[in-house]
Amino acid sequence: MPASIDTPIRLHRPEARAGDPRRLNLFAGLALDERRFELLQAYADDRIEPLLAALGPGIVQGLELRTDGSGRDLVLHVQPGLGVAGTGALIRLPDMLVQRWPDLAAQAVRDLDRPLADGLYRLTLRHGVEAIDAAAADEPATRTEPDPLREAYLESVTLLGLQPADASPRWLGWPRERAANRVLARHVSKPPYEASDATVSIGLVKVVGGMPAWVDMLAGRWLAGPDSGARALLAHAQQVLAARQAEWQAIESRTGGSVPIAPLNSLLGVDHLPAAVPLPARLLPQPAAARPALAFQPADLRIDLMPVPASAMSGVIASELPRGTVSLTPGARERIRLMLAVTDADYRPDLLDLPARERALEDRLFWLGLAASTAYNAWRVQWQDLYRGGSANGQKEAGAPVFIDTNKAPLDPEQVRTALVTRRERKDPGKPLPEPYASHVRVPYPPPAGYQPVAIADAVGASLLARLEAERLAIANLEDVLEQSFKLLNEVNDFLGLQRQHFDVISASFSSLGGGVPGDGSGAKSVRWVSQLKYAAGA
Repeated sequence: MPASIDTPIRLHRPEARAGDPRRLNLFAGLALDERRFELLQAYADDRIEPLLAALGPGIVQGLELRTDGSGRDLVLHVQPGLGVAGTGALIRLPDMLVQRWPDLAAQAVRDLDRPLADGLYRLTLRHGVEAIDAAAADEPATRTEPDPLREAYLESVTLLGLQPADASPRWLGWPRERAANRVLARHVSKPPYEASDATVSIGLVKVVGGMPAWVDMLAGRWLAGPDSGARALLAHAQQVLAARQAEWQAIESRTGGSVPIAPLNSLLGVDHLPAAVPLPARLLPQPAAARPALAFQPADLRIDLMPVPASAMSGVIASELPRGTVSLTPGARERIRLMLAVTDADYRPDLLDLPARERALEDRLFWLGLAASTAYNAWRVQWQDLYRGGSANGQKEAGAPVFIDTNKAPLDPEQVRTALVTRRERKDPGKPLPEPYASHVRVPYPPPAGYQPVAIADAVGASLLARLEAERLAIANLEDVLEQSFKLLNEVNDFLGLQRQHFDVISASFSSLGGGVPGDGSGAKSVRWVSQLKYAAGA
C-alpha cells in the first residue's frame, strides 16, 4: 500500500557533524543559559557568513569615516555598515561609532603591545567582547577578586584599531596624497588582508609623535568584491584629480594665466594611476592637431590617442582596471593610451586618424583648375577679339558679356595650396591648423608631371566691334562731306543760273542798243567785246 502523505520518509538517520552547532528547538519555558546563547549566535553566523564569502575581505556597505578636530582633539566618526574580515567573519556596525584619538591610541598600544611608533597605519574595525557592567564598589580591607556568584555582563562590540601599513619609512616625509597613493598602488593586486586578519580597513592615518598628522578617509578603504585594490586606487585617484582641477581653476582665475607645464607626476601630486581612470580634459587641450598639444610634459611616457564612444567609457574602465597601475615616475617608460570620449552621434573609428594625402586627387583638381584657367584665357582672347575697345553702348547692343579681367596667370600647385591654407587660417586666427592643412604646410607639393606654366595672353589688333564702330564713323563722316558737296553744287548752279539771267538781260540790252532784234545774237557778240573794251577819260 502506498505510504500515507502524513508518514515521513527518512532516507537516513540525521546526525550532527563533529563540532557543528545545531539550531536550538526553542519552546516556552526553556532555560537559556550562556551556552545556548552561544549556540544561537554561532548558528546565525554560520548561516550568514557563507553568503558573503564570495565577496572577499573588505567593506560591503557603509562604514564611511568622518573626522572632527585635529591632533589630540581628533574625533573619529564611523557610519553604520557591514564588512568582511580577512578570516571571512562579518564585521557589523549597527550604530555610529564615535571615538577620540587618546582612547584610540591607548587601544592601539594595548593591541600592538608596544608604544605607537611614527609611521602609516591602517584604521581598522574588529569585533571584540567587553564587560559592560559597572565594577562593584568594594569595602575597604576586602578581597579584590570579584564575587564569583555575581553575574558578568558581556557584550559583543565593534572596536577601532590601528594596524601598521605596509609602507616604506621614507614615505613619511611625503605629502598625504602621494603617500596614500603609494600604499594603494602597492596593494592594487591584493588588499593587505591575511587569512588570520580579523579586521576590516576603513582609512589611513599618519602618526608622528603619538599624534595624528593626517587622516585619509578614502585611502585604505578596500571594498569587498573583485578587483578591490584597483577600485580603491581608482577612487583615490579620482579624488586627487578633482582636487587638482579645482586648484588649477583657482590659479587661473586668480592670476589670469595658465598652470605651468610640468611632468604628470608633479602636476597631479601622485606617482601611480590605475590602469584606467578619467583624466581632466584640460590635460589634452588640442586633440585634433597633428601633434596634439599636452598640458603636461610627457617625459618618459609613450602616448597613443584614440576616440571612444562616450557610452562605452564605463565598460572600458571596468575591463581595463584589473591590468594594474601606470607608473608616472621618471624612467618608468610606461606606454599609455589616452581615450577621448566622443558623443555616440559623432563617433567613428577613424575620427582622429590623420587623413592621408590624396596626391591623385590633388593632381586631378589641379589639372581641372588649369583647364578652367586655360579656357578662361581663351575666352578672354575671344572677348578681346570681338569687343575690346568698343563703346559701352556698342557692347550693349552687340550683347557682349561682362568682362572680368583677372590679369593673372593660372595658379601653380603651390599657389593653390597656399590660398587654401591662408583661407583656413583666417577662420580661426591664432589657433594651430588642423589636418590636412598642417600637412600641406609641412610637406611640399611638387607640380604634377608634365606641367608647364602657361603665360597669360592678350588679343592682337583691334576688335571687330571697334573696327565696326570705326567704319560706321567713317561712313557718317563721308555722308556729311557728300551732303556739304551737294549743297555747294546747288549753290553754284543757282549762281550760274543767275549769271545766265544777267547775261541774257545784258545781251538784250546790247541788241537793242546796236539796232538789232533780241535773240538774233548781236547782243551776245557785243557782250563778248565788253571784255576787250578800254575805257579812257573824256577830254
